[in-house]
Amino acid sequence: MNLYHDIPLWNEDFSEINAVVEIPKWSKVKYEFDYKTWAVWVDRVWKTPIDYTFNYWDLPQTWNNGDNDPLDVIILCTQPLHPGTVVPLRVVWGLKMIDSWEDDYKVLAVADDKYYSDVNDIEDVNKKELEDIEYYMLHYKDLHGKKVELNWWDNKKTAQEILKKCNEDYKIKFNK
Repeated sequence: MNLYHDIPLWNEDFSEINAVVEIPKWSKVKYEFDYKTWAVWVDRVWKTPIDYTFNYWDLPQTWNNGDNDPLDVIILCTQPLHPGTVVPLRVVWGLKMIDSWEDDYKVLAVADDKYYSDVNDIEDVNKKELEDIEYYMLHYKDLHGKKVELNWWDNKKTAQEILKKCNEDYKIKFNK
């Protein structure tokens, strides 16, 4: 089974999605899923002395033409999740970013975790957790000499529209 091509992405309105964990919360290891070999590879260990404050992955059956990669998802969950595991998620919002002068959109979604059961909108997310995400995203590449900009948070509807577009772009790119 190919984690990128064979895992279904969504329900009809993209309010719920599936992700396969690439990088666990509290990790300094940057894993990358290679959709050609179907494997999760160690890309590098961060030089920056901060950990991922969230679980992270590229979404299956999506393609972001902005950074020429699958669409990214920030997974809110109290526990670190093991790389390669499938996680059903509820879409909350999106984060517009520029990473090394490329559009690098992130979907913000929550796992089935009792501490996030009431999170349906960004207003429901702990403000300190959002600050941690923003800080991490702004500084995780500082020692790599790469520039990252945040263009702030998008609402759930916009995130769902971007999910749909990236799914359509995936179908075109991979003739699916």
